[in-house]
Amino acid sequence: MKKKLIMLMSGGVDSSVAAFLAKQNGYDIIGVHFKTMPDDIFIKIPEKKKICCSPSDTYDAMRIADKLGFELKIIKIYEEFREKIIDYFINDYKNGVTPNPCILCNKYFKFGLAIDLLKEYNADYVASGHYAIREFSEKYNTYVIKKGVDKSKDQSYFLAYIDKKAIPKIFFPNGYYTKDEIRKIAKQLDINIAKKVDSQELCFIPDNDYRRFLKENKVIISKGEVLDLYGNVIGEHSGYTNYTIGQRTGIKYFKNPNIKMHVYKIIPETNQIIVAPTEKVYFKGLIAEDFNFIVDFEKIEAKCRIRKRNEEKDAYIKKIDSDKIEVIFKEPIFAVTPGQFAVVYDNDGVILGSGKIKTYL
Repeated sequence: MKKKLIMLMSGGVDSSVAAFLAKQNGYDIIGVHFKTMPDDIFIKIPEKKKICCSPSDTYDAMRIADKLGFELKIIKIYEEFREKIIDYFINDYKNGVTPNPCILCNKYFKFGLAIDLLKEYNADYVASGHYAIREFSEKYNTYVIKKGVDKSKDQSYFLAYIDKKAIPKIFFPNGYYTKDEIRKIAKQLDINIAKKVDSQELCFIPDNDYRRFLKENKVIISKGEVLDLYGNVIGEHSGYTNYTIGQRTGIKYFKNPNIKMHVYKIIPETNQIIVAPTEKVYFKGLIAEDFNFIVDFEKIEAKCRIRKRNEEKDAYIKKIDSDKIEVIFKEPIFAVTPGQFAVVYDNDGVILGSGKIKTYL
């Protein structure tokens, strides 16, 4: 009997080819396309760069499903998305930390709500076009997610917060292919999306102007003081929500104007930011909370990534509570940013877990 899977269809090249590959591997497919925002948002605020979930993506998802011969269900999740993602995004900025909404979207919707739909649609797996691999690990005696073959397109970082219980029910057809190979397959299929630009920005901010978005959502932060590490007022900022840890400020250090100054700390309670020279924004470690243990551990040497574009760095990592870890890097690391996610990997690229960065050390 054929296995059936829910294919998450974004309308892009990756999910389209993933659907083709799954079908070639003998799966019956039912497509699901989540609508996170009403289409009229994209009329009021045109896209500046390609983002997902736009009206053109919905059209492309419908067209691809029709060409490949499977049903596509379009599911509107406006209210749930607002509660789980947009409100979180706004509140994190209010609290002076830098959010990562894509990680939570994967947890709650793409591999949360979609997993809940398996029973309703009588399906066995949820699949997507992510560049990652899900496999059973003999070493850890559990299903894990690890980096895909194409390290330049690796998306495992964004999948690290998925509930461990969902991982056995997930499938990534593109994990063993490079992006170039996926585009070549798309071209051979003649589905007119082989050259489609990858989504780059947040789906709920089409123009990528998050300052405008926060203002429209009544987050209006006034100008405030910029302090140095010794508490001296050395400048004025435009609103603390406009800054993130490590960001260059353009503010001159009064002792030496040639020293580059970066954001060291954000203090929302007093509407202040603290800046420091580059070398002071290297930190020895971090505390991550709400940690999602895919593989349980107490104290290990492993690798940790603190941003999507960063490389993993060698670190000593220990569990300090049921859902909290301490990471001490073997060498200091630049701009550890509260609100971002720390993802722990072993030396083979297997994700051991992830959690939200609470503070740097």
